[in-house]
Amino acid sequence: MSTVMLVSCLSDNDSSGVYYSDTAITAVTLGTLNRYTGAISSSTGNDTIVKTTLTGSNYKLTIDQLGRKIFNRDSLPLGTDLKHVTISTLSTKNSGVVFIKSLISDTLFYISTTDSLDFSEPRTLRVVSSDGLEHRDYTMIISASTTRGTTFGWQLVRKADELAGWTDKKLVPLKDSVVLVDQGTISVDNPYLGGSSLVRLGSDGYIEWTHTPETYDLWVKMLDAEGNRPPIKQLIGATRNEMFAIGTDGRLKVCYDCSGLSWHDESLDESETLLPTSAIAMTNWKYAPADSTDYVLLAGNSSADDVKATLWRKLSRYHALLSPTEGTWVYMPVDGNNRFALPRQEYLSMVYYNNNVLAVGSNMILYQSRDQGITWKSGSIYALPSQIEGTRATIAADSRDRLWLVTDTGQLWMGKLR
Repeated sequence: MSTVMLVSCLSDNDSSGVYYSDTAITAVTLGTLNRYTGAISSSTGNDTIVKTTLTGSNYKLTIDQLGRKIFNRDSLPLGTDLKHVTISTLSTKNSGVVFIKSLISDTLFYISTTDSLDFSEPRTLRVVSSDGLEHRDYTMIISASTTRGTTFGWQLVRKADELAGWTDKKLVPLKDSVVLVDQGTISVDNPYLGGSSLVRLGSDGYIEWTHTPETYDLWVKMLDAEGNRPPIKQLIGATRNEMFAIGTDGRLKVCYDCSGLSWHDESLDESETLLPTSAIAMTNWKYAPADSTDYVLLAGNSSADDVKATLWRKLSRYHALLSPTEGTWVYMPVDGNNRFALPRQEYLSMVYYNNNVLAVGSNMILYQSRDQGITWKSGSIYALPSQIEGTRATIAADSRDRLWLVTDTGQLWMGKLR
């Protein structure tokens, strides 16, 4: 009965201008979190620290009003910086004011959404009633994983008709999740353009953006001053500062500011006849040896090889706009002694996960590359489950270290390190 009374007390809405003695913390949301993970330099072999950010609101906090505790049920990923945590929203009953107790004394400090707070150990939050006569203390505990899993497992989430029957779709990451889209739609994570977005080439030939993928009905068309259509026929991928496409002339194009309005021919170190023309897949990741740089990997089928996939790579800087002459694509020829080349397939999907590149396609075998796309081996811990169904699969990873896979029979699989 006390529980029912407490919930009722916390849910009513009183008019402003009146001061109350009762109060409580009713909601807490974490802000942007920093995460530091290790990577191995391909040139030196040394360990390098890579910084990324997490959307704190995706990690829900539970408030135990009876036990007066605030905590996250799901641990934050390994490497999350708990010494510099921000709180984006903090709601209270009856306009109570929240303070945090010092780690070394009983001094109380007012909490602002701009503060960087140390939650490497449990902290005491005190909410004071609006009349200043009462207070309630909570113990807030933020936990993060301390070990990286060494085993990996797939779990069948569901099988759905709306996910079945596709031939030319793909999974892309979006807002700490994934979404199944048409092949010509890409995901762009550019904080200067509103964060994670979907971008596509519309039926009328213009670039379109959306920030509301849940409804897919608020697409914004990008038009330059003259209203010209961009010279591209298919978007294929993006980094933080660049979008890539196949042009109407068959050449590889780049847009340096991710607006989709201004496109340039990419620089290649080999003949453009070696570029993939079908089953095109692209992925990228932070390149540890260089600051503010992404490693971009492009794969697919070309007329140059009937057996093996064709691969190209590029180092993409994103701390400044590049000129059309910088950032050359490098062709990755397959050595004749390489017994572990990525095979040519009718469909291909790639993702970067846990310092590996994973690829899967129409032969329903998952390939793993530990050397940035040079060799590809099957039979790793990421191998597809025996219950897999279908003739092709697409794969993507979200920012919560989960791997997602959808087959053309509608199976949705989730994989995670444990």
